[in-house]
Amino acid sequence: MNALISVSDKTNLAEFAKELIDLGWNIYATEGTAKYLISNGIPTKRLSEITGLKESKQIKTLHPAVFERIYSGFFGIVVVNLYEVNEIEDVDIGGVALLRASAKNYQKVLPICKPSQYKEVIGKLKSDSIDEDFRIRLAIEAFEYIVEYDSKIIEKLRRKIRNI
Repeated sequence: MNALISVSDKTNLAEFAKELIDLGWNIYATEGTAKYLISNGIPTKRLSEITGLKESKQIKTLHPAVFERIYSGFFGIVVVNLYEVNEIEDVDIGGVALLRASAKNYQKVLPICKPSQYKEVIGKLKSDSIDEDFRIRLAIEAFEYIVEYDSKIIEKLRRKIRNI
């Protein structure tokens, strides 16, 4: 069982990741998230081990090998939250794509986009009570999160036009 984690908001992340490890999960993470987890004593593999790419701000997760692993179910959990957009150049593309792919594949993957979801996910994993309704609810929350993110981007672009 493998989890992919790439987060901006690291609230309660170390505790969540430790619980995953205790349940037998392996963790793969993007560079910044991996550094954070490792510094908290959590065994973590870097996503670059899969992609073979040196990570940059623009390219972290947009790689066919990552998405193949999401669709195949290799990654049974995908945890992504997106960084704030100050300028349009800051728009998160890869994180959104990871969330979309995992939400689309909700029957094999749990898409997690908010730290507030961690406790319930761990509880469901521990009690082996992850059912289709729970999977669908997480998928809905992921798609809603993406819509909210995109709406913020649209508003930022609208503000660039004086008469809208």
